[in-house]
Amino acid sequence: MKFLSLFSTLIASLVCGAQEPAVTTATMSAKSVEQRLAELEANQSLNYFSFSGTLVSTYDDLEVNETYPNPKDYKALDYLRLRFSLNADAEVSPQIRVFSRTTATKFFNKWRQAGSDGVFNEDLDVAYGNTGSQIFLERAYVDLSPNGSFWTLSVGRLPTVHGSPTNFWDLRSRMGTYPLLVYNSPLDGVALTYRLDSYLPDGNQWALRGLYTPFSDVNGGAALQSEYVTPPKADTNAGTPVGVTTNTLVDLFSLQSDYVWKNLNIADETGFILQYYQFSNLPFSSGAGTSNLSILSRAIVASIELLGVNRGGFDVSLSYNYNETESNGLFSGPGTGFGTTKDHDTLQGHVALLSVRYRRDSWAAGYEWLEGSKNSVYFSAAAEDLTHFCRTNGTGHHIYLAKKWMEFVTVRGGLRIQQYSNLPVFVGPVVPTDREVKTMYLSLRTDF
Repeated sequence: MKFLSLFSTLIASLVCGAQEPAVTTATMSAKSVEQRLAELEANQSLNYFSFSGTLVSTYDDLEVNETYPNPKDYKALDYLRLRFSLNADAEVSPQIRVFSRTTATKFFNKWRQAGSDGVFNEDLDVAYGNTGSQIFLERAYVDLSPNGSFWTLSVGRLPTVHGSPTNFWDLRSRMGTYPLLVYNSPLDGVALTYRLDSYLPDGNQWALRGLYTPFSDVNGGAALQSEYVTPPKADTNAGTPVGVTTNTLVDLFSLQSDYVWKNLNIADETGFILQYYQFSNLPFSSGAGTSNLSILSRAIVASIELLGVNRGGFDVSLSYNYNETESNGLFSGPGTGFGTTKDHDTLQGHVALLSVRYRRDSWAAGYEWLEGSKNSVYFSAAAEDLTHFCRTNGTGHHIYLAKKWMEFVTVRGGLRIQQYSNLPVFVGPVVPTDREVKTMYLSLRTDF
């Protein structure tokens, strides 16, 4: 009986063992189908996406000289910096396209940072604020274009950085929609574009745009469960909101006309942009409960760009920003308006930028001249340089030489000189200075 029991057990195991390959094959076959379906779905999804990016390494050598208001004589301020941007775009359909870019900017191996580690405005400045290895959202928006329509609705974090003439520096075509002297800061909002190309001669392009990109004023001092349903205040005092209530949205709107001519007698391509923007009642918090200061600012900007002047290798860009800023209230007592000692005042100023470039084959040499008047107010949060060249209240010069190397790599070296007549406008009266800042730099840019 024991032998029969062992024999039956052996037969059963052999039978089961004989069936195992069939079960395994069926399972493997089912898994293969699932895998193939998953791969097919992944491949179809990848057809929607395109990826690209930029990696820039920069060496800076800064020199600062000033006798008033605060004597300075600094030399050999050497820095190494890194900027990485990754673009992920998707064409969901001909009517729906999504664009995104994440960016990190940092110093090489920053050991420490003396003084404050903050930035002027975290949401606008952080992606280009050399804040470290963190990845920040620089751009994320969707373009919606109904079938047969000349309209495009853009919603999200819009492409409001790196406008003309930044494309001159690294032998690139025009990338930004808005001139450098209008915006150079990442802005969230809504844009509506109407294209009139079909009404124009072949090759000409004309776009009319309206934008709404408000600032958010958020109350963060109330209890967690009610902070967003409590109106924000004009100031804070040790973290407690104080003063009059303010709007949760500070309106910032803009209107733009962007026209491009092809093959005119004067140049291969000529572009002209006229844009107006205005924001109102932007509050300034002192953190001590003393401020009721707010500003209203408006500007009109004209920009013309000529590529291939006289069918040659010269390119020219000229931009002009005329701006007015109204200061209302005081920041911390008498004499602390915005750029003024008065409770209410209006500042008028301008910024002019001329860029000239000569390109031949894979080389380019360029020169830029900048003038910023005494009361000019221009904000740039995405500058590629450490000293904010375009925010110079005075005169600036920039010379550079660029070389395309191995198709996707560009090497550029240059010198920027900033000669200030006064310090940038902020709280209190405008402060005169004779500050001069010189920056020699070398950058290596890889596009992939």
